[in-house]
Amino acid sequence: MTDYDLLIVGAGIAGLSMAHYAAAAGLKARVLERESQAGGCLHSHRFTGEQDGFWLELGAHSSFNSYGNLLAILERIGLFQQLQRRAKVSFRLFAEDAAHSIASQLHVSELLLAPFRSLRTPKAGRSVADYFGHIVGPRNYRAVFEPTFNAVICQPSGDFPADALFRSRPRRKDAPRGFTVPGGLQTIADYLSQQPGIAVTLGQPVRAIRRDGAVFIVHTDSGDYRARAVSLATPVAVAAELLQAEFSGIAAALAQIETATVESVGVAIPAALLRLPPVAGLIGRDQAFYSAVSRDTVPHPLWRGFTFHFRPGAVDDEAKLARISQVLGVPRPVLGAANTVFRINQLPALRVGHGDRIRAVDQALAGTGLALSGNYFTGVAIEDCVSRSLSEFERLQQECGWKQ
Repeated sequence: MTDYDLLIVGAGIAGLSMAHYAAAAGLKARVLERESQAGGCLHSHRFTGEQDGFWLELGAHSSFNSYGNLLAILERIGLFQQLQRRAKVSFRLFAEDAAHSIASQLHVSELLLAPFRSLRTPKAGRSVADYFGHIVGPRNYRAVFEPTFNAVICQPSGDFPADALFRSRPRRKDAPRGFTVPGGLQTIADYLSQQPGIAVTLGQPVRAIRRDGAVFIVHTDSGDYRARAVSLATPVAVAAELLQAEFSGIAAALAQIETATVESVGVAIPAALLRLPPVAGLIGRDQAFYSAVSRDTVPHPLWRGFTFHFRPGAVDDEAKLARISQVLGVPRPVLGAANTVFRINQLPALRVGHGDRIRAVDQALAGTGLALSGNYFTGVAIEDCVSRSLSEFERLQQECGWKQ
């Protein structure tokens, strides 16, 4: 006997999109989430009090019209018509205590042969440093491209697989090139978790997973759940731990995937106090922070916001706030408890050869009734998570004989 067709562990965008596909197929599914809020890396902090109505992204920041599977979900849940176009403002590179235009930091002579090098240089099997460093030249890579790539994935990017950094996807012309939704990207998680047919239990950490014949038994503090299939949409380290008892080979492969920690600080600043012109964000070169992503892409009449993504262990919390006040040129007392928020994020640190490891994992998953989804497969973008959930759900449909 089973309680559910599908149990999903993790209510981030990967788990919620899996739940969406299950609900659309008429399956009985439940999402178990250890945190008190759904969303995972979709985490929009909504301020209260004086800043009521102002929000900042503390996790994922960007969505684009190339995110076809995400956009299809947004259409079905009624969010597509609420897409908000992000304002066109530029990133600047912050170095030597000043913000510079990116163009001013480039060595043009090194770029002259870049188009020809890119045509002749294969990307597969090469690291970001090896591939892009060869194309743009060592001075450009060091001055601009390395800190930019570090900012994109909030971790040292040199050893990251070049083919996992950017993925070319078709663009939808009926959606803004870059977009968000009212209240920030967290709203996507809010909408999904409240859709008919999607049951989410918050504050419910999963302690263990075992099998009894063809049935999965998921142990939690409040009791056991039984299902025909299970989907883990958790950080890779959590998935490895939960699978150790029943799927030791898969767990061992997942345990080899490293994790990067990001220490993020969001601040809301009265717009009148800032002299810095509107920016998409600041890219840190030789800084304690990878980037400072701005809310200027969604302008507010009274407030401006920045989320600083710091290198782990670089400085303590007070030093973070002191550095933020220096970078933004505002007095330290402005950064009070009411308009400052801290968050720790964990991201996968992929390495060259990652694709081979995932192919081996996928082979081991075949026929098990177990699915794995998240941001540690083909890339860390929101669309990578949604696309993985879709492909894994389609596999489960075939294995479990669910109606298509």
